[in-house]
Amino acid sequence: MELLIPGLILVALMVYASTKIKKTTARAFEPETIETEDFIIEKPEGFLSVINGNLELEFEAYSREFGAGVAADIKQARVEIRLHKDLNLKEAVARIKKSDKIVTNRSEIIGERKYLLIEAERVENGVGSLKFYKLAETASGVRELKVIALDETSVDVARNIEIIIASFIMK
Repeated sequence: MELLIPGLILVALMVYASTKIKKTTARAFEPETIETEDFIIEKPEGFLSVINGNLELEFEAYSREFGAGVAADIKQARVEIRLHKDLNLKEAVARIKKSDKIVTNRSEIIGERKYLLIEAERVENGVGSLKFYKLAETASGVRELKVIALDETSVDVARNIEIIIASFIMK
C-alpha cells in the first residue's frame, strides 16, 4: 500500500509531462510568419523551424513527413535561407549549375526587387530530389532561398513548398 500512492503520483506526473510535450510539439508545426530585418517568409503548417542549427544559414526548416522506400529516413522537404556575401546573381547561378541540373529558370519582380527562380534536379545516393531556388541580389551579396524536396512528396507538402517560395520576400 505504501508503494501504491507514490506510484500513482509518479504515473500522474508522467501523464501530465507527456501531454505537455505533445501540445508543445504540435504548436511547433503550426504556421507562422518569420520576419527578420532582411526578409519575410511564411512557414506553413507541417514544417518545423530549426533553432540553433547550421550557423551558416539565416533560416532553416523541414517538413514533418518523411519519404518512402529508399528515402524513408529523409524528410520530404527542407528549407534553407543563406546570404552569399560578395556574389552577384550571375555568380550564384553558376554555382548552382556546378552541382545541379537546371530545369527551369525565370525571373519575377516583387515591389522594386528582381528575384530569380530556378528549379533544378539532382540524384544523390539513389534518391531523386528537386531543388527550388529563389535568389535576390542585395547590397551585401545574394540571398538564397533553397527548398529541397524529394521527387515523391505528398500533395500537402508540395502545396506548402509553393507557399514558402511565394511568400519569401526581401525587405
